[in-house]
Amino acid sequence: MLRIGICDDNGRDIDRIKGLALRFSAEHPETPVQIQAYESPYDLLDDMEKTGGFDLYLLDVVMPSMTGVDLARRIRERKERAEILFLTVSREYTVDAFSVKASGYLIKPVRKTEFDEAVLDCIRRLSPEGHPALVLKAKDGIHRVPVHELMCIESFNHNQVCTLSNGSTLETSATLAELMEELEAYPAFVRPHRAYIVNMEFIRRLVAYELVLTNGKRIPVPQSGYGRLKNAYLAYMTRT
Repeated sequence: MLRIGICDDNGRDIDRIKGLALRFSAEHPETPVQIQAYESPYDLLDDMEKTGGFDLYLLDVVMPSMTGVDLARRIRERKERAEILFLTVSREYTVDAFSVKASGYLIKPVRKTEFDEAVLDCIRRLSPEGHPALVLKAKDGIHRVPVHELMCIESFNHNQVCTLSNGSTLETSATLAELMEELEAYPAFVRPHRAYIVNMEFIRRLVAYELVLTNGKRIPVPQSGYGRLKNAYLAYMTRT
């Protein structure tokens, strides 16, 4: 599933992009798409806070309330892995686009061949090659969870609840210690509390008594462990 977020203040341009995305998915059945469109950058940002981000963003460069480049900066602040394509009538924002690690431009009116090529390129960069995953047993079967999508794990009533970057949850019977043993190979993961494992990519704020994730979830931090966690977080952010 490729989750696509579109933001453009022109409704007709949105309809064209949605149509191109649906045609792309029909011609590439291995890549079903889920599309959400917004005419306001603030509506997109609000939804991201509530339900998580997207795999691919298609952002109009020139909008009245916030430029697409500024919106891209806000998206990048979340430290989530995603591809960004700008929708524009010119290429004058090349330098700014580079600063937010955009994948490229689509010139309006967007043509199908250019759209398909750009999206295929983004999918290749998002592919799981080189991006490891956990294999988790749940009540409804076995799930493969990409490590970069794992936001946190909480121990609850002898089960572990995994929260993913798209807002979904998955319950597994593996112990927290077993999961941490698998995740120790990845420097992003820490145990700030005996009942939690956290992916530091998703930490929005860290203070002496708690940390806050990008989805707003608050996780307690014992006073005795704050110094160790702060040092680990600073070291990780310096590396990335």
